[in-house]
Amino acid sequence: MYKTVCSDLSDLEEVKYDILVFYSPSGIQSLVKNFPDFQQNGTKIAAFGPTTAKAAEELGLRIDIKAPMPGIPSMTMAIEDFIKTNK
Repeated sequence: MYKTVCSDLSDLEEVKYDILVFYSPSGIQSLVKNFPDFQQNGTKIAAFGPTTAKAAEELGLRIDIKAPMPGIPSMTMAIEDFIKTNK
C-alpha cells in the first residue's frame, strides 16, 4: 500500500521549463497545488496515459505531447517525435 503526496516545490517558482512531463493525475494536482497561478504560455505539457491527459485538460492545460500513441509506446519516444516534427 502507498499514498501519493504533493511535494513542496515553491522554491522552483522562478524556474522556467520548456516541457513539463506528467505520468499521473496526481502530478497534475501537484502542479496546481504548488503553483495555483500557473500560466502555461509557451510551456509544453506532456501527459502519459488518458487519465493524466484528462486531468490536465480539465484544468484548462493544453496537451502538446501524448503517450502512448500508435507506434510511440513511451514518453521518451513521444518527446523525440515532438522535437523532430516541431523543429
